Amino acid sequence: MENRKRPVKLNVRFTEEEFAALKQKAEEAGFSMNDFIRKLVAGKEFNSRPPQEANRLLWELYTVGSDVRRFLAKVDEVRLADANQMRKVLAHVYLAVDKIVKFYHIEGEK
Repeated sequence: MENRKRPVKLNVRFTEEEFAALKQKAEEAGFSMNDFIRKLVAGKEFNSRPPQEANRLLWELYTVGSDVRRFLAKVDEVRLADANQMRKVLAHVYLAVDKIVKFYHIEGEK
């Protein structure tokens, strides 16, 4: 069956070592070999696949951020503490989340 989006088929030969290296790199990046090769041709840079804990870590950071945001609302209500300092803490939490997402090229997680 012909793929209408990609009508050109390429048959490439590899040594066992080359094939193993390609397969390993594709797995580390979290892609099939076909997708990995297409992304390489498109010039995409790769980091290793996010550790399995990455989603849990992001969830924890979002939870901390939400807790800080709720706390900030209370601080503003009763003028209990320095709200500007707490806003800086919240900004650092979101900066950490952004760095993780960008490093691992995580899409749709934010």
